[in-house]
Amino acid sequence: MPNNAITLDYHGRIAVITLNQPEKLNSFNEEQFYFLGECLREIAKHDEVTITLLIGTGRFFSSGADVSDLGKVMAAPNRKDILAASLFNNVDLTRAFYTHPKILVVGLNGPVVGFPAALISFADFIYARPHAYLLLPFSSLGFAAEGGASRALRDRLGVTKAKEALMMSKRIPSDELLACGFVNKILQPLSHGSKASGADPSEFLQQVLKELDKDLGSHLSDSSLVDIKTQFFQDDRRTYEHTTVQEAYTAVEKMCAGIPQKQMQRIAAARKTKSKL
Repeated sequence: MPNNAITLDYHGRIAVITLNQPEKLNSFNEEQFYFLGECLREIAKHDEVTITLLIGTGRFFSSGADVSDLGKVMAAPNRKDILAASLFNNVDLTRAFYTHPKILVVGLNGPVVGFPAALISFADFIYARPHAYLLLPFSSLGFAAEGGASRALRDRLGVTKAKEALMMSKRIPSDELLACGFVNKILQPLSHGSKASGADPSEFLQQVLKELDKDLGSHLSDSSLVDIKTQFFQDDRRTYEHTTVQEAYTAVEKMCAGIPQKQMQRIAAARKTKSKL
């Protein structure tokens, strides 16, 4: 990947995908969304790998889609161009997550916003920093659910919290994510005097790897782990496929109707008015 925005490394039975654009809060453009899916598909070919760890660096796990890239999609002149720019990556990357055969672990080093927040709902285990939170501002931006969120988020958060997150665009902090089972563990920074949001990224990676060795280590059968995951999801795959396609087409229709474009114009105008006060 150019500029190492997303890197893939292998540590024996664990493959590590790192989101490595902290200066951009690990936002994604279209190429990076596709490359993330390619990483998951590549890992799936490695028989020696049992666990896939997806982790971020910096203050945010991911702030979502790159604003400039999203603007280009919404500025597309017709339905055909919007379909080409939006539908493919939306469905393709979501499918890469819900069909991934390895044990999928997320190291939530910070907040996760938008489409990536939906995608991590397909993780098997999530370890988070205390300052992490989940935010899916689809309704506030004129979109509907994406990335399988209308089903996967409900399954992982529960109906009540999922509706708060999706309909109210409500921020869900780490303590609530832990309480409802979305997050498995909250890991405190170890560095003396470091703030949760500014801790050494390599420190968090090592903490998560240590937890994985303890929770999913050699005392467990790798083949059993993978088989149990298959048993968990074998009846859900068709549902996820249907949900993902329907969500993606809803996004296309809303963009063709100009709904998110108008909503973002209102937000920009409100901010401009507020700045003058």
